[in-house]
Amino acid sequence: MTKQSTAEERIRELMTASPGLPKEESLCLTGNEYLSLPEIGPDGEIASLNVLHRGSRGLLEFRGSKDSPLLAPTLTVDGAEALQGESASWSYHHDWMVHFEFRSGGRYLLEGDLFAPPGHRGCCYRLRLTNLSAELFKAEMGWQGCWSEFNYLIFSRRPVEGERAVHYDRWTDSLLLEARSGLPLAALALALEAERKEDRRSPWELTDYPRPTEGEQHPPAATGTAYRSAVRLSLAPGAAAAVTLYLAVNLEADGAGTTAVDLKRRGGEALAAETARWLQGRRIELDESNAAALLNRNLFFNYFYALGRALDDDSLVPVTSRSPRYYVSAAFWSRDTLLWSFPGLLLIDEALSRELLLTVFQRHLERAGEHAHYINGTLLYPGFELDQLSAYFLALARYESATGDLTLLREEVIYRGLQRLADKALAQFDPESGFYRTFLDPSDDPVLYPFLIYDNALLQCAFTYLAALQAADRWEHPVDFGEAAAALQQTIYRRGTVKGPRGIMFAWAVNGKGRFQLYDNPPGSLQLLSFYGFCSPADSLFRNTAAWIRSPDNPHFHGDSPFAECGSLHAPNPWPLAACNDILALNEGGVDFLLRAPLDNGFCCETVDPQSGRASTGAAFASAAGFLAHALWWHYHNRGSGTPPKSPRAEEQ
Repeated sequence: MTKQSTAEERIRELMTASPGLPKEESLCLTGNEYLSLPEIGPDGEIASLNVLHRGSRGLLEFRGSKDSPLLAPTLTVDGAEALQGESASWSYHHDWMVHFEFRSGGRYLLEGDLFAPPGHRGCCYRLRLTNLSAELFKAEMGWQGCWSEFNYLIFSRRPVEGERAVHYDRWTDSLLLEARSGLPLAALALALEAERKEDRRSPWELTDYPRPTEGEQHPPAATGTAYRSAVRLSLAPGAAAAVTLYLAVNLEADGAGTTAVDLKRRGGEALAAETARWLQGRRIELDESNAAALLNRNLFFNYFYALGRALDDDSLVPVTSRSPRYYVSAAFWSRDTLLWSFPGLLLIDEALSRELLLTVFQRHLERAGEHAHYINGTLLYPGFELDQLSAYFLALARYESATGDLTLLREEVIYRGLQRLADKALAQFDPESGFYRTFLDPSDDPVLYPFLIYDNALLQCAFTYLAALQAADRWEHPVDFGEAAAALQQTIYRRGTVKGPRGIMFAWAVNGKGRFQLYDNPPGSLQLLSFYGFCSPADSLFRNTAAWIRSPDNPHFHGDSPFAECGSLHAPNPWPLAACNDILALNEGGVDFLLRAPLDNGFCCETVDPQSGRASTGAAFASAAGFLAHALWWHYHNRGSGTPPKSPRAEEQ
């Protein structure tokens, strides 16, 4: 066994590799800045609801039990339980508002709408029942559920020790669920509103789950509180009636209850119209409807699941994903936020993009370049990554280019932050080789050799941006970054290129002493060198490299599969990010792959099964959804010209 193969085996042993997913789950999701509903099941049930809490450094989750969800619609018709054995049809209105329909032959139609109006600490769940028969019938329609768990989420789910208090509050006419650990941590209010007051039943019915008694050998699997509320209806042929449930979150029960009152005062119809206007005003139009639906669904997924507002201080919080189905959820990676999520965010909200940059520089500068942070900026998972350090510079450059706003450098936290980041980058320089070192690669795994060409190319682009700032007298630093950028580019071409199976190409990694590695990694691909501006798409070395990546010479390319894309050592199956790389490299295969692959119920995931195109690892990958949306927008607005188009908002201005 060679030294290199021994080192590669050691790297595999030290990886925190992607865990496989359970069997396919048919789930919808929605949410807004303040709450996430990541597990909406096929019968309209809500398995969980979570909120960001910066003081706790993660997500706090309200959850039902294995046998009963947090919330589910109920319907009885003429005394018989409905929704039994019937399958619903599901869709998204305006690409983000969940809609479903249950039809029972020609007897009735039950429609459900679930949406979270932006800017409000809550969401709405509306049911509408229509009598399709020729006879009057009596019905009860509403919701039931149970609260069995209150969990803390960073990567994994852990129960929070404390009290789960549930009671009906007459003052706000709402059911209040409050989690306490000494003081309250978070609360959820449920307030039902019937279309006609005479339809409303008595307030919520509560039932405690059996609790273990002293000496009991087999205590119940779950404890908690079950609840139910419904309206009684008499529907004539052709008649319809609706009921709305308002869900509100806050730091404690009184705040949640009064927030529910505010939602009721606004009304479900008005909140639905408000949500639709917000979404439609930010939707990106394409000529191809399937591509537009995929783009916009992932655009809003990125907007609301890779970002959020903390329940405890209202601050902006960037994360990998707010869904616990993503295996490293509720944490900060600068790569995720600044290289993947940020381009998608820029497409629809320049003001929030500006706030995000200020937030990242204020909160995450101290540990810039380190593997992963808690959402309050402290270190979660150590390990220096050069591409993550470069992400700060590249996001700022992208913002200025897309918006034309050059005022951010007037902010002290940005101006001084760039100086600190530049000094940290310079400290990685190896004078013997002329490269800059990294400890981990773009999939957060140990490197075979310390000088990654992709990482160094990103840093060269960052240096080029800093040189432009210096030339325009917008920023000062004792190092001439024009010289540093030119030297690094020369080093990459001189010492980072090798003879490959398809001609001279960029290596993946070198040791500076003649050894190199041929490899590519979808979360940080050599295909992106032209996209970031290191070289021209017409550069022969770049084209040889891109050709090698999508060829049988690359052992991680699934060329003979229905979903032909690249995998990696970290996660072997095809990556949707690799399809995005194809698009942005002006290569082939990417758009077709994304439009055909089911992904994770239409949302971006880490990898897919090469035969079915369904998610195989990393479900609900929210930050990557921003990159997917950006890549599709790039394709349909660029069409291979090689010139970066302006964002839609910049074009409007």
